[in-house]
Amino acid sequence: MSEPANVETNANKAKRERSPSFPFIPLPVAVQRLAAFEDYFKRHPAPARRAGLAWGMKGDSSQAGQTLAALKSFGLVEYSGAKDGLVASLSDDARNYLRAQQDSIKREILSRLALRPRLIAMYWEKWGPDRPPDPVCLDDLVLKMSFNQAGAETFLKVYDATIAFAGLSHSDIVPLQEAGGIDYDGTSEVGDVNKYSATLPQSPSNELAAQKHRGVLMDGERELTTGLLSKGASFRLIVSGRIGEKEIERLIKKLELDKEILADQDDDDLDIDSNLPRSGP
Repeated sequence: MSEPANVETNANKAKRERSPSFPFIPLPVAVQRLAAFEDYFKRHPAPARRAGLAWGMKGDSSQAGQTLAALKSFGLVEYSGAKDGLVASLSDDARNYLRAQQDSIKREILSRLALRPRLIAMYWEKWGPDRPPDPVCLDDLVLKMSFNQAGAETFLKVYDATIAFAGLSHSDIVPLQEAGGIDYDGTSEVGDVNKYSATLPQSPSNELAAQKHRGVLMDGERELTTGLLSKGASFRLIVSGRIGEKEIERLIKKLELDKEILADQDDDDLDIDSNLPRSGP
């Protein structure tokens, strides 16, 4: 007699663990996936069941399906057909973004794409460019929107990375009805959102050490992201001006160069240590 009760309890638990749906990757990652999608399928509509091939995934895997759903939520792809015949093709905004030469045009498109997902548009209207501290936002998401803790933390990472990449400001705040929010049709369960959490800005418990050392920002500066690099190392990225895809690519190249320099220093240290006289027999 107890088995049905246990089944019901497990079902209720699973239901509680599911957060409201939102793209499980942020806009900058979605744009990278978009470029790979076009490079693989060219101008041809892609069978939805094979979309993952563009990203080195199994075509019909859950991860591939969630990635494609995230692109659709941001308005980067459109569906046509049904069931086994479902195909995905680039939206007008996606094609224009990839082909535009002027940063102003790319910026305009990004500002639209960022607010396509309904939950991001809703909280952008509520929070604006300077959202409340993480604990306040997490309480809002968990207590009012029925997010689970992991889903709430990951939503903040997706939200922050998306807003920063699009360079949204007060002038971009529009009513939710005008933003045209799109419901994400993928899944955002605990296991799903954790797959990409390591690639997103750290929040909130992992950021406590960095928060203790934060100073005062200069005029025009803002904190793009912070996080832990190891148990004894953390980072804080301070930027000014608009940060887009081009700037992020330059930052990555700069970090790669610094990595090579540090690696050379480590090799030099090893050479010195190997030449030191050893004591003892």
